[in-house]
Amino acid sequence: MKHAQATELIERYFAGSTSLEEEAALKAYFRNGDVAPQLQHYAPLFHYWEAELATTAPPKRTAPVRKLPRRLLAVAAAILLLLTVQFVHRQQAPDVTGFPVAQRQPVDWSRHEITDEKEAMRFLKKVLKNTSENLTKAPEITIRELREVERILD
Repeated sequence: MKHAQATELIERYFAGSTSLEEEAALKAYFRNGDVAPQLQHYAPLFHYWEAELATTAPPKRTAPVRKLPRRLLAVAAAILLLLTVQFVHRQQAPDVTGFPVAQRQPVDWSRHEITDEKEAMRFLKKVLKNTSENLTKAPEITIRELREVERILD
């Protein structure tokens, strides 16, 4: 290859417009050793590519991987979960040893029994009236709440 042709190929090489055959010719030109003085500073670049092609990566050495059975991993995860829950529970549980325990007292229900018939009738009327008022208010409350939900959704 002539020096003028090599100069033109170098310019096209750095512009990215050379073909593979032209690049191979450039590599051969610089490998030959008879390089023009104005192109001498490109020689290390092409020698670098030649040296890099000759290098290979060392073989990959991997340590043998020991896989644990899934059941063993599941048991370990369950134990870890139980220990975590127990730890959190102990952190949140209050210490009740400092509180006095209330004595259980029997309830005397006889104080609350109605023994008079007139009093029982008056109490029953009051309970039925209260129940009736609450039952008549329930549809109004429901309709009001449904309207509020419709207003929020719209």
